[in-house]
Amino acid sequence: MNHTPMEIHPVVIIGAGPAGLAAAIQLRRQGIDPVVLEKKQVGGLLLNANLVENYPGFVKGIPGPDLVKLFKGQAERLGVTILMEEVHSAHYEGDNFRIVTNLREIHAQILVAATGTTPKQLPDTLAGNEVQNLIHYEVYPLRNEKDKEFVIIGAGDAAFDYALNLSKRNKITILNRSSKVKALTLLVERVQKKSGIGYHSETPVSGIYLNDVEKVVVAAETKGLAFECDLVLAAIGREPDYGFAGKSIIERMENLLKDRDLFLIGDLQNGTFRQTTIAVADGIRSALLIAQILEKG
Repeated sequence: MNHTPMEIHPVVIIGAGPAGLAAAIQLRRQGIDPVVLEKKQVGGLLLNANLVENYPGFVKGIPGPDLVKLFKGQAERLGVTILMEEVHSAHYEGDNFRIVTNLREIHAQILVAATGTTPKQLPDTLAGNEVQNLIHYEVYPLRNEKDKEFVIIGAGDAAFDYALNLSKRNKITILNRSSKVKALTLLVERVQKKSGIGYHSETPVSGIYLNDVEKVVVAAETKGLAFECDLVLAAIGREPDYGFAGKSIIERMENLLKDRDLFLIGDLQNGTFRQTTIAVADGIRSALLIAQILEKG
């Protein structure tokens, strides 16, 4: 009985955000053909960015989605393989990785995790099932909405950036549970200049429900306020996405990183420093190290 030999790719990258794409682009330049796996859309968190102003080379800044198009086009020109597949789990077996997607199993000598972050969810006690589909945690699926009323929960960079993103064609209300604003002063000043954006401090949300006319109501009992809207956008923080890692990786994580079999790059391991420039640098650096490893055999 003949057995087809198992194909082991030199590198598999999970995630096609700035870090994953930068790593893939550099690897292709070094003559290495990585496989990139992406479950949703190429671009990652950069798709949410209203305007990227600290990426060198763009004097007036550039909208996040436009920068994603440039990254994607560059990757395609260099022949980077991007498979739109969701990784269910990854395991370290023998001397290689086995990555299980929704469509197949892929094996790799080196695994690069550029899985980024996932948004923190509102407590289940705040909202019933009838409004769950009207609560969002990313802004990019909402870019084409117009003439809607949004309530944005949060007071960090993301909340204010999302407000600016949506305010061109919609009415926005930002609710901050405390008096402290965590967003960049630049973003706060821009929000203050927008007539279509309202802001309320010390307004913690106590409940979200539908009223009799099927509008969403965001209640703040301590203030005796209730905000009627069409959609809610929660920007209350993000957490590293280690959902890909099976038990065999979690248990060996420290050694896998030390031996440079596994690379964690981008927002996954950069804490609150979620910057495109940092993610890209992570990707390039990891690719250069991987090229050295593969060259040595």
